[in-house]
Amino acid sequence: MIAVVVAVASCAPSLGTDGASGLASAMPSASSAPSCLSGRRLDFLADQFFVRYNARDLEGFLGLFLFSVPAAGGGFGSYTDNSGEAHTVSDRANLSDYLRARWAIDDRFVAWNAGSNPDGLNYPNANPTISFTRSFAGVTQVGNAKLVCNAGLLVDVVMSSSSKP
Repeated sequence: MIAVVVAVASCAPSLGTDGASGLASAMPSASSAPSCLSGRRLDFLADQFFVRYNARDLEGFLGLFLFSVPAAGGGFGSYTDNSGEAHTVSDRANLSDYLRARWAIDDRFVAWNAGSNPDGLNYPNANPTISFTRSFAGVTQVGNAKLVCNAGLLVDVVMSSSSKP
């Protein structure tokens, strides 16, 4: 049974773990370090961004980001969401608070289209743009999200959406 679990787990792109909490590590080991050069990695991050958001998986969602490196060094810079009112956060604690507030109004992504990303993109050009439909507080909006990847994790997110006509 253990061999089956290991075999299945090895099929999914790895986020790496930090041992202490099981969250994605900002600096995975050199032998297992995911890279933004892989289109498969970018596809995985884009999909997990929406899946974990909708699952209200706070730690899993935050684990997609490179918080351990300062923005000036290519780490997490900002999460910008304009769903009618612009909000920008630039650290883990404020992003946690912002997500909880969004989830409190039942913000969820109804649909998204990430497409597939080519291999060979690297920071700052490893930035898939995804179209989405979201709903919250009785409102439905359409918009786009640009996810910027470095060292195999997200470092910037820029989203905007407006009411669906």
